Amino acid sequence: MAELIYEFRSYRLLPGKAPHYLGLLRQHGAAVVSRHLPMLGFWMTETGRLNTLHHLWAYADMGERAACRAALMADTRWTKGFVPEAFPLIQAQESRLMQLETGSALLSEATARRKEPVSVEPADGPVVTEALHGVSFGGNAAQPEGHIGSFITVSGEAPGTRVSLFSCDGTTLPAPSGAPSRQELMRPASFSPLR
Repeated sequence: MAELIYEFRSYRLLPGKAPHYLGLLRQHGAAVVSRHLPMLGFWMTETGRLNTLHHLWAYADMGERAACRAALMADTRWTKGFVPEAFPLIQAQESRLMQLETGSALLSEATARRKEPVSVEPADGPVVTEALHGVSFGGNAAQPEGHIGSFITVSGEAPGTRVSLFSCDGTTLPAPSGAPSRQELMRPASFSPLR
């Protein structure tokens, strides 16, 4: 199989609206979007750019990405159901297309299941898990403790920039690894394949 294209999207939401958006997504949108788009992870920031949701997708190539996005836009459960209620909460969106530099068993497992739709979740319960992950932008190839994956941006903000995902033990603050220009802590959404 050819090298996958990874897409890392970041949505800045109105102050305090990220949990509400995630609640709508887990009840009404995640099951729909994951039928069309190959989801690997979905997170809400705890430090850095607050009220930001980061999500990671993986495509075989640009043709698959275009076909998946066209199928999603043809699904009225998304365009007439979820989008009108949830998208007004978004202030800004950003997308980076990336190539994998180094991965982990956790990333490989999520990638192998990338086309499995997530289930609709009940309204009660937390929108994020207790797990703590991190993302760093920039820096060198040093792999932080709990390495999930490192990617190189090929299109989007700052081409050539490294984006690294890692998990934390949740009891101590992670030391920046590889001198990144920005590092954020985040919690996986309750429906995120990467937890």
